[in-house]
Amino acid sequence: MKILNMKIILIIVIVFINLTLSNAQKHARKKGILDGAVWGVSNENKKELLVGANVYWANSSIGTSTNAEGIYTLKIPPIKNSKLVVSYIGYKSDTINISNKSMHQDIILYSNIKLDEVVIAERRGTAFFEKATAINSQLITGEEFHKAACCNLSESFETNASVDVSFSDAISGAKQIMLLGLAGKYIHIQMENIPAVRGLSSTYGLTYIPGPWMESIQISKGSASVKNSYESITGQINFEYLKPDTAEKFYFNQVGNQFGKTEVNIYSAHKLNKKWSTMIFAHGEYLANKVDKNKDNFIDIPLTKQYHFLNRWKYKSNKLVSQFGVSFLDESKNGGQVFYDKSKDEGTTNAYGIDIRTKRLTAFWKAGIFFKDKPYQSMAIINDFSKYEQSSIFGLNNYIGNQNNFNTNIIFSSIIGNTAHNYIAGATFTYDNYEENFNDSLFSRQEIVPGIYFEYTYKGPKKLIIVAGIRDDYHNIYGNLFTPRFHLKYKLTDKLTFRTSVGKGYRLANIFAENTSLLATSKIFVFTEELDIEEAWNYGIFLTKDIHLLGKKYSLNLDFFRTDFVNQVIVDLDKKSGMAYFYNLEGKSYANTAQAELSFEAFERFDVLMAYRINDVKSTFDGKLQKTPLVKKDKALINLSYATKWDKWQFDYIFQYNGVSRLPNNFIDQTEIEEEFSPNFIIMNFQLTRNFKRFELYGGAENLSDYIQEDAIIAYDKPFGDNFDASQVWGPLIGRKIYAGVRFKLN
Repeated sequence: MKILNMKIILIIVIVFINLTLSNAQKHARKKGILDGAVWGVSNENKKELLVGANVYWANSSIGTSTNAEGIYTLKIPPIKNSKLVVSYIGYKSDTINISNKSMHQDIILYSNIKLDEVVIAERRGTAFFEKATAINSQLITGEEFHKAACCNLSESFETNASVDVSFSDAISGAKQIMLLGLAGKYIHIQMENIPAVRGLSSTYGLTYIPGPWMESIQISKGSASVKNSYESITGQINFEYLKPDTAEKFYFNQVGNQFGKTEVNIYSAHKLNKKWSTMIFAHGEYLANKVDKNKDNFIDIPLTKQYHFLNRWKYKSNKLVSQFGVSFLDESKNGGQVFYDKSKDEGTTNAYGIDIRTKRLTAFWKAGIFFKDKPYQSMAIINDFSKYEQSSIFGLNNYIGNQNNFNTNIIFSSIIGNTAHNYIAGATFTYDNYEENFNDSLFSRQEIVPGIYFEYTYKGPKKLIIVAGIRDDYHNIYGNLFTPRFHLKYKLTDKLTFRTSVGKGYRLANIFAENTSLLATSKIFVFTEELDIEEAWNYGIFLTKDIHLLGKKYSLNLDFFRTDFVNQVIVDLDKKSGMAYFYNLEGKSYANTAQAELSFEAFERFDVLMAYRINDVKSTFDGKLQKTPLVKKDKALINLSYATKWDKWQFDYIFQYNGVSRLPNNFIDQTEIEEEFSPNFIIMNFQLTRNFKRFELYGGAENLSDYIQEDAIIAYDKPFGDNFDASQVWGPLIGRKIYAGVRFKLN
């Protein structure tokens, strides 16, 4: 550790030595000196001078960055027709041929959302695959969220073909996501490269992230970069909140549905001066009506009160960009039988009820340091702290969980020789303190995990990009965790791109937090052995093809991923009636997924997305390899979006086909069943939006056909009996939902 500390101190000293002030004067005219300004044009066509933009000569270490006025000065090399590279975070980089006679060059960069591959007939897409990177990544912009009543992160994937969303049980209202055929717990979820949904918050954490607060979401399938964590197995989801220096000055959004649920989102951004800006977010949701549409005497949607506040700050100069913020969340959920009265029935068998109380406090600080004379070199420091408290009652089951978490990540990036060879090196530290109480049984542990990593990127002559990374973490309980990951991108032709990836990931299971759906059953938890850390390899291939046919442009994406578990915590619901067994994998466990996705513009302003995916997911349960329960065999998606001229009217339609999934044996008739499957079903959503100058009116319906899973709660008439089970959810629970809302903003 002393050696590691000395390395960190040495890196910091190098940073401050290299942070020298520029002596170049504005628009200086010296022989052999190139100068100019760098402008940025945002998606809203706002033009501003970019402070800290990187300006350097290609294949060299000679460069600079723009000053506080967006001006750069740079010595012209003796080579004729040199190439000048200009880049800035959030904008598409540009390369310009400069002759040795040039003295002045103003440069304009455009938002990287306007890459050629996402522009269809000169219209910008709202979700697209990023073709410039080696890692298979899809970007979902804020405009995509407007296609549905997006209220939180768990509901932000209705229009996405890769991520599945479903209820985790029929009582709590919690939603879960799946990627590559596996549960969301195997996805590393971040807020601007800060761990966001992990540990005890894994079940409900997605519902704590308001959709209107988000600027974009990046979905990486397969192995992610080693710089973030060893925990990613099936992929990574990184969401970006709106920034105080680029967001609207004021925004208001309210949406309600026929069940009486109302949600409100407000944020306000303020630029205090050229360097400082701040932003305040507020979110609230409320439901007081008891809805029992399927007449099983259980509330379909829990009564909910949630308040969420966030304040973030940003400091930006030509030397440093720093951001910090703090947020607080308070939520209560009540449900169960319609006639349940908490004051009278809690702790008794008079009526079945649930009560979930959650409080969460988070704080973060991160900084990026610019090396003025070395634009290819940078350093970042990321710190975050969170305190999570949850108490829940499911009938006679009681669970209390508390988690304190601290993370830090120090990232240093530079080049080796020239810009074709880049590297990232860094160190991380994670501390978790867990205290859990399940039915008066106490469980506590501390995790201390220091780690280091190195990632090398080679950018060949346009066609080839290779990213190879390793990280090594030392877990105080499970020892050394070695994580290699590799990505390759090769441009076979101008219109055909190939990617492949392979990598390992680890994660420690949080049994009670990740299986709260089983609290809504009569099952007894049985641990047959001490559980080990989960470990898996992920392999993937990805093809992107641009097709021009009959004057139209089509984008075709094909991928195949396989996840192989070295160890997995098996949750066995088939072994014995009334029991949920937990044990380490003995045998095989894998997930294969293949997906095809086609997007195009059928005619002017009418966008079409079609996708189809097949899942083959199996694990060894009690010595027998069989399909993992509640994983859909296949899925099809059609997303149609049409906008009239000037985007005054917007029409959005979503069609989902959901295939069958294996159900665990419910043992009600005490007969052995080989395999029982849920039926396939179709979900259709529609939304109409009317855009005005300062506000939008929108309304729509989800689950147009009013499809509801029958008998979602097994033995609902005997909630304290041996067969009660509300965890076997494979379809919709609340039928058709009609909603309407308004969005108002001031720029």
